[in-house]
Amino acid sequence: MKKRMPGEVSVLADIAKIFRFPADRRLLLGPGDDCAVLRHSPARELVITTDELVEGTHYLARFAAPEDLARKLMRVNLSDLAAMGAVRPVACVVGAGLRRDTAPDFVRRFIRELKKEALRFKLSVAGGNLAGARENHFYMTVWGEAAMGELVLRRGAAPGDLLLNIGALGEAAAGLEILKAGKAAEIKKYSGLVRSFWQPRPMLEAGRLISRHKLATAMMDNSDGLLSSARDLARAGRARVILSPGEGACSPELRGYSAGKKKDWRGYAISGGEDYGLIFSARPDKLSRIKKSLPGVAVVGRFEAGCGVEIENFDGKVKSFGHF
Repeated sequence: MKKRMPGEVSVLADIAKIFRFPADRRLLLGPGDDCAVLRHSPARELVITTDELVEGTHYLARFAAPEDLARKLMRVNLSDLAAMGAVRPVACVVGAGLRRDTAPDFVRRFIRELKKEALRFKLSVAGGNLAGARENHFYMTVWGEAAMGELVLRRGAAPGDLLLNIGALGEAAAGLEILKAGKAAEIKKYSGLVRSFWQPRPMLEAGRLISRHKLATAMMDNSDGLLSSARDLARAGRARVILSPGEGACSPELRGYSAGKKKDWRGYAISGGEDYGLIFSARPDKLSRIKKSLPGVAVVGRFEAGCGVEIENFDGKVKSFGHF
């Protein structure tokens, strides 16, 4: 019998184990966090990440305009920089694998929008690569700079810490559901949820504030859903996390959409991915300062001694996104 691809967690564990270079003193942080970190100069660190959009995995061609893809590709990569704290984007390289039947105008529109995004976020497109492919996919590597000591890592959460979220929660999953259903009236009515799927907002300023004011003990961006993000922070901190997202974590639009579908909004918030807000842990005595510095932040759980994840007051089915 043909063996199946191992799960994403297993593959990532192998990567982290195999790609260790203890002799490379320039590599300050390797596999296992949102970005890699290299020593750039005595006072500066180079922060690097890469991500991609694959047709059939991250989007369907029937509802994906080239402008949507260019915006999302840039923003999901910048979200990784935001998750590391006070990082200034510098430049990126971009590549694509394209089917032979891809329209030339599609490519030109993608490139034009990518330039707009680069100007919006003040970084340069420094080059890239093109190749033929069976399914279209687009990828980017982006790098930024940070001052020494200003990065926030995934490890650091401890029993007694709170779990917090800043940014959309559950909206992208609802937006994708709407796009897949393809009902024009619903797409128009819930345009904010659709926009959350296509145009996530990299929380660069929030990351800078959290870092420079020492507000978090650990942090990552919420790419695969609250359940997955919380589990990763708990595992990195060797702690147990209790999820309990309250009403303050849900936007009015998601609440209205969920009610219309007769679903619990927490199902979208807990399982849904691709929101790209920031999930972070913090000491309880920092909460008042966090709320003052970051309007819209919500407490979505807490850390305790032990291991694993528990969800309070929710009986629905939960799952987390996996690439395989």
